[in-house]
Amino acid sequence: MADRLSKSNQHLDKDDIAEMFTYREKSLKIFFSTLNPEYSSIFVGLTPTELQEELEYHISEIEKDACLNILASIEAIFRLDYAIRCEEKDKADISRQFRSLFAQNQYWIPLEEGIFDEWKKITGIKAATISNLKGAFKYRHWLAHGRYWTLKAGKKRYDFYELYQLATELDSFPLKRI
Repeated sequence: MADRLSKSNQHLDKDDIAEMFTYREKSLKIFFSTLNPEYSSIFVGLTPTELQEELEYHISEIEKDACLNILASIEAIFRLDYAIRCEEKDKADISRQFRSLFAQNQYWIPLEEGIFDEWKKITGIKAATISNLKGAFKYRHWLAHGRYWTLKAGKKRYDFYELYQLATELDSFPLKRI
């Protein structure tokens, strides 16, 4: 077996991501309000409608950032579980299958067609949950790779609260965590 995965322990927790998103959203709302001491010089000439549209645009962008972070966090959870199961030689069926896949792929196993599919096939996790994860990761790829194409497959957009709920569902999975 190859050397152990060098784990950074820098992956983000869903609750930390949610807190960061909330702080950023509240900060933007203050920045775009008369509570901002520079309000009149920054937003001179904007109508209330234009100001509201500008605020909504910026909130939409920080939400996309938070979505990308929460999906990266979900990926880290599954990839760390895979690594731990392979390294510790756990006896669970999913661990045995992962070790078999590890012999071919080492740590570079596909997430959706590898790790997610094995969880669905072996553990009895609801197919709908895995399907939802796969759809969310189509959104993640779109976000991470520049959003330059029209996202067509599955649901077009996930909001932060849906993805946070999906991450919360993982708390009930028997995932090995560091």
